[in-house]
Amino acid sequence: MTDIFPELPRPLGDYTLIRLLELRGNTALYEATQSHVDRAVVLEVLRPGAGHTEEVAFLAQARLRVASSELPHVAHVYESLRAEGMWFLTQGLPQGSSLAALAAAGQPLSVPHICRVIAAAAEMYTPCYQAELSAMPLAPSSMFIEPDGEVFFLSPLIEGTENDPASQMSALAQALWPLVPQEKEPGLGRAVTLLQWLTDGYEGKLLDWSTLGDTAQSILEQLRSEAPAEPAQSSISNILSDKRQLRKIRKATARWGAYIGGAAAVIIGMSCLGTLYGMADPVKMPAENETSFLCRDGNSYEQVSRQPVSVSDYQKFLQEFNAMSESEREQLLANAPLQAGNPTPGNWETQLEEPEKPVTGVSYWQAELYARVAGGQLPTAGQVQAVLSAGATPCELEWTRTVETSPLPGVYNGSAVLLIDAQAHPFPIESRNWQSAGCGFRIALPYK
Repeated sequence: MTDIFPELPRPLGDYTLIRLLELRGNTALYEATQSHVDRAVVLEVLRPGAGHTEEVAFLAQARLRVASSELPHVAHVYESLRAEGMWFLTQGLPQGSSLAALAAAGQPLSVPHICRVIAAAAEMYTPCYQAELSAMPLAPSSMFIEPDGEVFFLSPLIEGTENDPASQMSALAQALWPLVPQEKEPGLGRAVTLLQWLTDGYEGKLLDWSTLGDTAQSILEQLRSEAPAEPAQSSISNILSDKRQLRKIRKATARWGAYIGGAAAVIIGMSCLGTLYGMADPVKMPAENETSFLCRDGNSYEQVSRQPVSVSDYQKFLQEFNAMSESEREQLLANAPLQAGNPTPGNWETQLEEPEKPVTGVSYWQAELYARVAGGQLPTAGQVQAVLSAGATPCELEWTRTVETSPLPGVYNGSAVLLIDAQAHPFPIESRNWQSAGCGFRIALPYK
């Protein structure tokens, strides 16, 4: 479908269309102003020449959308009108900026704002699901965040479509990924993991909206408790304080019953356990050991190194590897491909000129062999995200032991190893043999 009115601004009844916001099937959404009233609105216009059946369907949906104003965070929907032979629906335009506008301007959201958007979406979609209302996935142009952190959506209700939480969650994640901060800030690792859950669920299993909303709220509360006290409340503090006033999301319906209870237990358990899959910041090791962070892995702890493995560290590993007997090497190389038998990184001779810098140009297998000799393993993606958020020295890219299926929508299909970049973003790669001049690693050792 193309723009109904390619030349803007354009009058339509008592309104003046300013710009196109979004295309939806047989309709187009425009930002507009209303004559004689100082009010910005959104007009959803049915395409010209629509048949009687389409008009009837549009009016039925219009009535439903007017009722959707009762949903949390949905901008007020006024009424359906007709002008110049075309039907359109009038809806209030939220203040602030849409996620599409922020992405186009290259303006990231803060971690609290990302959590606010997810929590608000959960509060809106949960009653839709419980009442079996058909709600479509929202586009970035339909999601708005105001300067004070309040979140509003254009009406998501539409007749004749299946209420599909997986599509709703995936669309929200895709809208938020371009807005993830490029600089480290508290809670970034947890927010990134929450976005991964929106895409794939926890360990590949779909979570419900209520559980995701509670997790976003938990991150906000943790950030609030970790923030240093200030004489006067900052705007972010006000945003977090306002969260207390948000209504409590209803409990899961019987339709999801046992599964939702299990998923909620997973999230609650993670909140209690601390750092697990990147959902909580790591605990710093005691003062006498400033080289590592203490991170939980399942029911045990691991020491994840603060510094990436250096060139001098890796040189000692190569010396030890070359001094091994044939049987020792066979044991070390068990389950590794043939090419792993050459552990020398790319551009090695040049790297030796700066021995204290992080070693780079290593493949997954070379990093894994180093970790085996050191008595540990590569950290998980969540652990790397967590320690980077806590101030650890980053590499341009870092190998992890986390393997995901389609970890980022539209990037890879099938299994991929997750690397983490310097901004704590996941970077999936299909081949463990891949090498990059900026790719290094750190290790995780058992904590005793």
